[in-house]
Formats: sequence, C-alpha cells, structure tokens
Amino acid sequence: MALKIDETRCVLCGLCINDCPAGAFSGEGQHVVGQSRVFESITLDNDKCTDCGACTANQFWCPAEAIYDAPADKTPFGTPVEVGRDTDGRKYADLFYQYKDGDDPYITNFANKDVPFNYVTRFDSSRFPIPGCNFYYMHWVMPHDEPFLEIGHPPHIHRSAELLFHIGGDPSNPQELNSEVEFFMGVEMERHVFTKSTVIYIPPNVVHSPWRPSYTTKPWLFIEVNQGPSHSEKGYHQMLAREQWSSPDLIRPAFADENY
Repeated sequence: MALKIDETRCVLCGLCINDCPAGAFSGEGQHVVGQSRVFESITLDNDKCTDCGACTANQFWCPAEAIYDAPADKTPFGTPVEVGRDTDGRKYADLFYQYKDGDDPYITNFANKDVPFNYVTRFDSSRFPIPGCNFYYMHWVMPHDEPFLEIGHPPHIHRSAELLFHIGGDPSNPQELNSEVEFFMGVEMERHVFTKSTVIYIPPNVVHSPWRPSYTTKPWLFIEVNQGPSHSEKGYHQMLAREQWSSPDLIRPAFADENY
C-alpha cells in the first residue's frame, strides 16, 4: 500500500513538511493567515517515502489525521477517510475528565478528617485512550491553625521530574499564599519555609520532603505534576531523625512505595 493525503481532511499546515524524516512532503503557495503559515497545496512523494511509519504510528503526528495507507476506508486509528471533517461530537469526549469520589485509591486512602484537603482531581496516562499524558494531582488546602500531620509527607524520590505548585486562592492578591509551608530538599535535609505562592522543581531521584503546611488562613490550591506517565514514589524515611521513625505518618497507605 502507498501513503496518501486525504485532501478532505488536510488543513494545509505544512507540519508534515518539517517533521517527515525522509523529506517526502512538499508544499506550494506558502502564505500567512493571521500569524499561521499555510500552503495552497501539499503533496507526498511516495518515491521518497521510506515506510518508517512515523506519520501513521502516532494518531496526531498529522493534526488533521490526513495521512493514511491507501486503499483504505479508515486510518489506523479508526477515523474515516475521504469524508471530510464532520464529527458526531463524541470523537474527543474521552479526553475530558471530571473526577468523581472513589476514582482514585490514593485519595480514598488519604481522605479523612485529620487532613484539610478538598480534592479536585488525580490521574495519569491510564485515564485517557491516547498515550502521552503525565501524572497530575490537585486539591485545595483548607484553613487550619496548626500542622495536621506530625511529620508531613515523609522524604521520598520519584522516577520522573516533579513540579509542586502552591497557588494562593485570593484572586486580588494571588502571590500571597495565606499559609506557611515547611519543605525539605536533598539528603542534606535542607529546610525551606515559604509564605508566598511558590513552584518547586524537583529533578528525578532528588530526595525531598517532609512537606508540611504549618497553618492556613485562606484556602489555597496545591498542584502536583510528575513529568512521567504514572506516579512513582520510593520512601527515604530513614532520612528522618531516629525518634521520628515510629510516627504514624510513616505507615499511611498514601505514603507507601509505588512503581519501584
């Protein structure tokens, strides 16, 4: 079979010209619409094509899914060919997710009266039918007068880089966190304390935590982003002082090793 451009779907963006390893695509009549580069026409030279499969192995290598093996009535991902871009309104529906109670065992294990969190969502790449999503976790931290955990989330590492967003919930003063958070970094257990909206970048395998809000006067938003397809965690609880090893925080199911 030979590759073909479905002209009823092609939006003439030229991305294939840039990204084809073999240089098999070319365009004519380059111009600009708004600030977007487009072409009057795009052609595919099958003599140059090396059958590497890049353009058909990944669903949105071509954003319009306009490249397919001919003859065929569907792309490898089930999109009908040569029938235009009409849709039943459900093609992308599985890419929209709204968290429901009980969806995630971590939240189920963590959700109790001694933790002042209002959960928004938690998910990874398994939540969606198309691969590529990273891990995300989000909750509100509600007002409290003192630390709600003895130690906090104990020291640990992740396989992938992590970003921790601490976002003040007052839209008139978003840089003010209205909370004090204590956080430790490295095997040195370097202590940091902040009261402003803060993002922490944590490279893979860097020991971090305990993480512990000391107090909160107004709700604020916590977002955790692991830059990998699923959550991983390996505890380094031995970094704590020996007298802390018996803390009940260390045996919470939410703080157990995962994907190691």
